[in-house]
Amino acid sequence: VRATIMLAACAWRLSQRVVTFLPRVRPQILNPFPMAAAAGATSPKRLRVYSSAAGDADSSNGAGNGRRVGTHNGSFHCDEALGCFLIRLTSQFAGADVVRTRDSQILDSLEAVLDVGGVYDPSRHRYDHHQKGFNEVFGHGFNTKLSSAGLVYKHFGKEIIAKELQLNEEHEDVHRVYLAIYKSFVEALDAIDNGINQYDTEQTPKYVNNTHLSSRVGRLNPDWTDPDQSPEKENAAFQQAMALAGSEFMESVRFHVKSWLPARSIVMECLLSRGNVDPSGEIMVLDRFCPWKLHLFELEQELKTDPLTKYVLYEDERSKGWRVQAVSVAPDRFESRKALPEKWRGMRDDELSKETGIPGCVFIHMSGFIGGNKTYEGALEMARAALKC
Repeated sequence: VRATIMLAACAWRLSQRVVTFLPRVRPQILNPFPMAAAAGATSPKRLRVYSSAAGDADSSNGAGNGRRVGTHNGSFHCDEALGCFLIRLTSQFAGADVVRTRDSQILDSLEAVLDVGGVYDPSRHRYDHHQKGFNEVFGHGFNTKLSSAGLVYKHFGKEIIAKELQLNEEHEDVHRVYLAIYKSFVEALDAIDNGINQYDTEQTPKYVNNTHLSSRVGRLNPDWTDPDQSPEKENAAFQQAMALAGSEFMESVRFHVKSWLPARSIVMECLLSRGNVDPSGEIMVLDRFCPWKLHLFELEQELKTDPLTKYVLYEDERSKGWRVQAVSVAPDRFESRKALPEKWRGMRDDELSKETGIPGCVFIHMSGFIGGNKTYEGALEMARAALKC
């Protein structure tokens, strides 16, 4: 037992050192980030992640473009995994090798350094956030302290999104998606890495959530019980972490480009014409279904809408019926501005139609956040009746 413990301790100490991992024959591994090419980076190149005790004069031999991006070795987190992925999507660092080390002399020789080094200086591509006095935020109304992922996104996010949209970086749609991706994806990673709670409360959370991206990336670190604690194992795990964080980032970008952004103009038009639906101005009809919730809140704020929308009507393509959905008080809340009447909840079909006096009723959810009718006219009458309750 004592021998096993000593061997494990020795392996752990070795894993913390800055070691050389420069195999004589480079593994012929295809770029695990095909999305990088689709996002506008240069043609796919092999990715090499390695630890080094000395500068690598051979970095251009079959890997990368001669440029090297540095981050620390040892246990990794989501912010540097995503940061390394993002910076390799840029034209300047496309296909760069990733060097994992804490050796300051090696870090000083690299073209970019993330999450290590104690320096934030975008003019030299130094993106650390651990040093005393660092309080950089994204701006644009966001006040969360940035992690290395947020720093890289702040300086390179528009370039990445502009490539996906095939537009100039100064285009208003690029700016909209740039802000939306930070709000919906990157800010949470910044907050988690900096230990910022989601809510200002001393109450114990009602449940544990270990399914978020930062947690899943953290679980890719080699387990302490694994007898293989080598730098090679750690670097391979970090490569997996980059792939996981990067793929989810690109999924978010593509959702916003292909779905979220086109929906904005639809919601805007429907919001402006809500007065034609009902004199109250509190019922909005989507002429075709699209992701509407975030747009509705943002547009109501921009347009200073008064009164606020209480119900949104849209056609259910699968059932060919219509839905009446109560608008929530906030995008991340379950409570509704005005839930459908309590006396209707849980009822279905003829029983519901009899109770409401409206033909064609299908259901009302137990929470009152949504209901259905076979026709548009019936759904509209349900919404109008609900406003009066």
